[in-house]
Amino acid sequence: MTRRGQDGNASARKIEAFISHFSAGVKLNAAGHRELAEAEFRKALTFNPKDAIALTNLGVVVYEQGRVEESIKLHRKAVALDPKAGIAHNNLGVSLNAMYRYPEAVAAYARAVDLDPTNAQTLSNYGDALTNSGRYADSVPQLLKALSIRPDYAEAYSNLGMAYWGLGQLDDAIAALRKALDLNPALAMARKNLGSVLLMCGQFTEGWQQYDYRWTADSILLRYVYPLWTGRPVDGELLIWGEQGPGDEILHASMMGDLVAAGMRVVWECDPRLAPLFQRSYPTVRVIPRRTPQPDLGDNIKAHLPGGSVGHIVRFDRSRFPLQRRAYLEPDVARAAAFRAKLGLKAGEKLVGISWLSKNVAFGEKKSTALAAWVDILRTPGCRFVDLQYGDTLVERQALARQHGVELLHVDGLDMRDDLDGLAALVSACDLVITVSNTTAHVAGAVGTPVWILVASGGGKLWYWGTEKDDVPVWYPVARIIRQRTGDPWAVSLKYAADALEALRKHP
Repeated sequence: MTRRGQDGNASARKIEAFISHFSAGVKLNAAGHRELAEAEFRKALTFNPKDAIALTNLGVVVYEQGRVEESIKLHRKAVALDPKAGIAHNNLGVSLNAMYRYPEAVAAYARAVDLDPTNAQTLSNYGDALTNSGRYADSVPQLLKALSIRPDYAEAYSNLGMAYWGLGQLDDAIAALRKALDLNPALAMARKNLGSVLLMCGQFTEGWQQYDYRWTADSILLRYVYPLWTGRPVDGELLIWGEQGPGDEILHASMMGDLVAAGMRVVWECDPRLAPLFQRSYPTVRVIPRRTPQPDLGDNIKAHLPGGSVGHIVRFDRSRFPLQRRAYLEPDVARAAAFRAKLGLKAGEKLVGISWLSKNVAFGEKKSTALAAWVDILRTPGCRFVDLQYGDTLVERQALARQHGVELLHVDGLDMRDDLDGLAALVSACDLVITVSNTTAHVAGAVGTPVWILVASGGGKLWYWGTEKDDVPVWYPVARIIRQRTGDPWAVSLKYAADALEALRKHP
């Protein structure tokens, strides 16, 4: 046998081995065996390390196992090896989107669409990334194009619903989400999103039902094995546990009193930072700080429910909201008085707390402003302003004083991220709070301090702040909503707040 013949046989064996392992990886991945599929794709790449499709398939199974950053590297390597591999660009977009790196995801999907403009899945993914980036008007045409290619594409209708939601076209959003569910009743994300839009519109009965699908859509594990509470009397204790952020937990706690009034023996598991505040406010409730591993809660618990689902039973209609109630959480009054005394207000001065940032990983940037943009508000005569922003604000406060000659008071030693009971005390010491949509907004509403909430348009608006018809959200009667209009910069909302504060000063 000649040397060329030997080389040819070896090459053929390598190709055959590559195909065998690659095919096995595809089959195993389709069957949900991610680890085995990963092993097969890695074996395939030992025979052809520069195969872009094998690399991007490896990236997919790595992504499915939760190693998203590693998947991004694999997809980037794949597109570098073959810039015309549209599927690799699409897969890169999926991984970037999952890490909230929306501009990069948009760029990856745009390239995938350029390479394969008739791929409905890529167009739908592209539209979703544009929505996540706040580019709702750009998203809609991409999603409509996907649906023109594949009219039965439920996921594209679901994505279209959220693009319309971002544009404030809520009727269109509901119609698109319902169409998605007509096509695929099991599409949990569409149900969850429909629930959010319906709740925003005050359609609570169906809204809560659909919102419960977040358990599936967001892979929320029911952390306890007790029977789910259905609203019937419980012969023992009822466990309610938080599964969302501290602001949402505060909102859900507004229903704690309803359960107590109904004669329920309640155990309420919450973020440890909220436990002192909740326990003081509801002394008959057994408040349990959330721990890992889970604490032993005893043998008397007979049913449980996530906090985000209590509204399904307690707030199933607008008439179920106690609109005249000003507060339901009790801050530490002694600590509040000490804070106010420490700030050294002059006679007649009003203390106004401000918070300008949200640090929500997914969409906090859309809800946030810059402290420097608050200068006109901070110059209002007769008012002193105190920092309620969690995190280190020293550099911003120093820049404010240096560049604008404006002082923002700050309580040294109070960690407003980890000491939420202290934040509640400081908020209650204020005469008014002006804040973006973050935990501070919920704290103010819960302790009964009048609060003006700057609610973003698009992705920064959340369902519990209602629609433009609601100047006062049903959850917090002391709150006033200042809504950013689509396309307006934050300066417009802040100017409105400054004018409103000046009017309040002149006509209290």
